[in-house]
Amino acid sequence: MTIQIGTYGWLNPRWNGSFYDPDLPEEWKLSWYSNHFRTVVVPSEEVLNLSVDTIDQWVEDTDPDFRFILEIDPKFFLQNRSNELSCKFRMFENHFEGQLDAVICKSTRAKLIKHDEYENVQNGLSRAIVCVDTSGRDHGSKKYGRSGIDDQLPEMKPNPFAIVYSSRGQLLLIRENLENMKRLNFEKCALIFNHQDSAYHHASQARILADLMGGV
Repeated sequence: MTIQIGTYGWLNPRWNGSFYDPDLPEEWKLSWYSNHFRTVVVPSEEVLNLSVDTIDQWVEDTDPDFRFILEIDPKFFLQNRSNELSCKFRMFENHFEGQLDAVICKSTRAKLIKHDEYENVQNGLSRAIVCVDTSGRDHGSKKYGRSGIDDQLPEMKPNPFAIVYSSRGQLLLIRENLENMKRLNFEKCALIFNHQDSAYHHASQARILADLMGGV
């Protein structure tokens, strides 16, 4: 089992001058990022206005082994009709040309995404899988993946795809997360770092640890 390691988004202005050269053009940043990490979560605010032209550009900027994970929240379902969701994600997946790994359905405190809503998303996907946010009350069928923070990792049941968020960069905690993910033996999994200032640094440390641990 290989654990994909990446960050929550790649266009963080706080990374300019540290991860990114201050003179690096905005449109080159994804290519730079993909040379260091193998996956990325596209935040829900970006997915709201995602176009196939943008997807085509992302695919052109990355190699075929790089993977994208889309995050959608209740705003996305308010903006798109239920009967159009399957067609929309079928179109998205086609344009990703095999590089779309998962779609995270992220509920909020104010609005829980319902089972039939993420069922409509999954119906449009032939390869990628819907991952249900574990903070929601309805975790849905076992055919769905799961997403949650690293504190929830020990409670995760075996599933097709586990996406684990972490804001912590201490080496012992990163190692613990990697070991837990290996022990739980998910079919596929991704460790996503989301600290606003240091996510890229935490992800770099995790990649080194994973290599030392035999690629987990």
